[in-house]
Amino acid sequence: MGIRLYRLSSFVYQRSGLSSMIKTRAIVLHRFPYSDSSWIVKALTEESGIVSFIVKGGKKKESPFRGALDPLTLSEVVFRQNPNSDLQFIKEATLLDWHKDLRNDLLNLAKAQVMTEMILRYAPQGVPLQEEFARLEEALSEFDKVCGSPATSASAPITATSANSLSTNSATASNTPNAEQNVSSSAALPTFPHATYKSNIFAQWLLDTCDMWGYNLDLETCSRCGRTLEKPAADFFPETGGFICEHCLGVDTPRAKAETLNGLWALHRGQQIEHPEFTENALLAYLRHHIGFLKEIHSIKFLNETRKLFGK
Repeated sequence: MGIRLYRLSSFVYQRSGLSSMIKTRAIVLHRFPYSDSSWIVKALTEESGIVSFIVKGGKKKESPFRGALDPLTLSEVVFRQNPNSDLQFIKEATLLDWHKDLRNDLLNLAKAQVMTEMILRYAPQGVPLQEEFARLEEALSEFDKVCGSPATSASAPITATSANSLSTNSATASNTPNAEQNVSSSAALPTFPHATYKSNIFAQWLLDTCDMWGYNLDLETCSRCGRTLEKPAADFFPETGGFICEHCLGVDTPRAKAETLNGLWALHRGQQIEHPEFTENALLAYLRHHIGFLKEIHSIKFLNETRKLFGK
């Protein structure tokens, strides 16, 4: 996956022995019951990568964490980091963005769930994942923006911006949080310069993930003759990631559908994808061949069922 250089800017409150108190932003990837009153929460933190938290009393109505640790939320958390334990004790959680509008859009919600499950299962463990955090936050913010704008169509471009440019209101988990209150962190994040469309968000995240994890796709070069592609490739091979031109394909029948090839070309050119499900499935197939997907991505089944409901 290449060599990464990491910065360390999470705020350390105090250090005593092997444990320290850390304050950082986090995106909740998954949550499941630990007892009748508690949760286990798995989150992607901005500075510490994927962290598992035990949230005692988190199920209670009067819990100070109510709303701040729901799946897909962006929150600021304070926890005691103990390198000798797989579970960290969370002390405080401040709700920054609940992504209310995304939760009201079933199809895009299903795509967001695939994104978070893929990070949880296949992102590198035990290391900072600042690039993955920034890109996931970006994609969730884009989803929330388009889902909350009834006038936004699939053909309307959305310029990708860093999350700290969004206008939001603040809410803390120490009060009873209102899920409709959205807050963005003031921490600066890298801006992804491409413009995207509603239909492109998930596919663009998948393509970016290929790059982040070292599985770069060359969408503009024929893998056989090396010529630069001037139009959509004539075929695509997800097992190798190779694209071939019309000349190299010859009289052979392409395996990839035209919707897939046109969608990948549109994604590369920053244009609207007409049939995003074909492009998304092609990128998922490419990642499956390279990562292995030894652990089943359960949310992909839910995504496929949701697509059927919407005729996608």
